[in-house]
Amino acid sequence: MKKIKILVSSLLILSIFAGVGCSSKADEVSNEPEEKTNLVWAGWSGEEEANKEIIKEIIDTYNTSTDGSEISWVGWPWANTLQQLIIRTQSDQDLDVAQVDMAWLATLAKMDVLVDLNEVLGEDWMKQNLSDAALNSGNIDGKQLAVPWTQASIGMVYNPTILKSAGVDKVPETVDEFEDALKKIKEYDKDIIPYAAATKEAGSIAKDVNAWFWTFGGQYIDDTGKVVINSEANEKALTWYKGLKDNGYIAMDLTRFDARQLFAQNKVAFYDDAILARGIAKSNGVSEDDLDEIIKPMERPVLNGGDKPQSTLWGHQLVIFKSAKDKEKAGDFIKYLISEETSIKYFEASGSVPVMKSAINSEKVNNDNWSSEWLKITETGKKAETQKFENDSQLATIITEEIQNTLLGAKTPKKALEDAQIRLEQNIN
Repeated sequence: MKKIKILVSSLLILSIFAGVGCSSKADEVSNEPEEKTNLVWAGWSGEEEANKEIIKEIIDTYNTSTDGSEISWVGWPWANTLQQLIIRTQSDQDLDVAQVDMAWLATLAKMDVLVDLNEVLGEDWMKQNLSDAALNSGNIDGKQLAVPWTQASIGMVYNPTILKSAGVDKVPETVDEFEDALKKIKEYDKDIIPYAAATKEAGSIAKDVNAWFWTFGGQYIDDTGKVVINSEANEKALTWYKGLKDNGYIAMDLTRFDARQLFAQNKVAFYDDAILARGIAKSNGVSEDDLDEIIKPMERPVLNGGDKPQSTLWGHQLVIFKSAKDKEKAGDFIKYLISEETSIKYFEASGSVPVMKSAINSEKVNNDNWSSEWLKITETGKKAETQKFENDSQLATIITEEIQNTLLGAKTPKKALEDAQIRLEQNIN
């Protein structure tokens, strides 16, 4: 009996030590580093020669500073990106985070493939760190489907040397002052296009004229989705716009690309463009030393003193797909991309303005006069009204055709707006 008790005691002791051994082994396993989640970031900026290095640096910094996930880049030229995103989504290929054009958001929203970022980034965090204008640009039907990576407006630029030579003493602030400046420039040199409005491209015309319609108090489509383009305010705006053409202040068959080229050759006084205009002028031959004398940003003239200057928002946005392998980690990556440190690094390399409030208010951004002026232009910017719809390009083409009919004298402004009203109503979806 005594031998049995000794044997049982021995077995108990062994089992205790065995248990301790197993527990120790389990602890060793749990302390091993967690395997990283491989996330795919898609877009086009990493394919552009000017941005390749900074995008690679941003990704490398993230991958070496976090244990949770690792980012790999997949990209295409801008013109192919939306199509490729749709293909990858429909074929269940890896797709977590993407850079998208603001104009594509309605299409992706219609497909129901995007995560509501309120649920990932947090509504309070976004409101604390991003402006209302920034958030509104990515909000569809109450869902925050995107946040901006960089955002500005399609504003206006002017050539201060031409204005001074033509006797224009101050940058025009009202529509009347603007028209007076155009008249002086035309009289000064008939070979200079006073205002190189983009009169050929559907996307550019519709968005630029949208801002002029807002200036006169009109809209294409109201906030409820009702077509309201045939209005008294818009008739006044379009009549004024046609007058610019009749007086030789704007020219037909010009694209934004044409305007940029001619502006760099001192053949244009004013034109509409994005914040990248300064860099484009430099790439088109304007020397660094001459930039301040050749190109400066300005707010769009208002109808009456005290009105808010109008502009259409432009920018690159970030989205998370419902197919993302880990939505929380994808959200962490977006926070990293738009963080003050990362976005200022991107700003210094590309000129793309940050969207985080802390980055916008940083010394480096505030000390950059060009960016500071453009941020002022953007403060009252709004999304172009056709961009709320999946068939944005189709609606923009309808508006463009009717505006062109007016400029060419084929229709009166009233008739063009009546026809635009009918056509838009037939194609809104």
